[in-house]
Amino acid sequence: MEENTDINVNEMQEAENTENKTYTQEEVMALLQSEADKRVTQALKKQQKDYEKKLSLSGLDEQQRKQAEKDMEIQELKDKLREFNVMQTKTEITKVLSARGLDARFADLIEIGDDVEEAQARIDSLDKLFKAAVKAEVEKRIGSNTPKTSTIGLETGMTKEKFAQLNDNEKIAFLKSNPDFLK
Repeated sequence: MEENTDINVNEMQEAENTENKTYTQEEVMALLQSEADKRVTQALKKQQKDYEKKLSLSGLDEQQRKQAEKDMEIQELKDKLREFNVMQTKTEITKVLSARGLDARFADLIEIGDDVEEAQARIDSLDKLFKAAVKAEVEKRIGSNTPKTSTIGLETGMTKEKFAQLNDNEKIAFLKSNPDFLK
């Protein structure tokens, strides 16, 4: 189940990344061959696993084989339950990330287990680190190029005589901040 989800996520990401590209016939054939190879490899791995299970059961007597089959079935159910819990936790993490204004794709970067509280702590840590990094980068880029504020008109009592002595840029700046001055 998890392998299929990974394939679908990868296919969606590739589709997003390759949306505006054009391909030659050879490139299309290479992509198709690559995808076919992945699927064949997955099928072979699954077949190998099934074969190894059957081989391990073949040397047992009837009662031992039944017990081993039950144990394997129980283990498979536990694995599926664990996968389900992980998927459920991932869904919750995605919701929390979206609610915090973070990209839901960060859920793929967070180690997800069965414990929602542990995942929440990781999200808190990621949130703090990410926002601190963004803030630091913004401050670095803005740096010393902060615009200087004008002190024109800050003193009380701007008169028409003082206004007349200002240069054109200062007059414009003052009128923008005090539009009612000339009325």
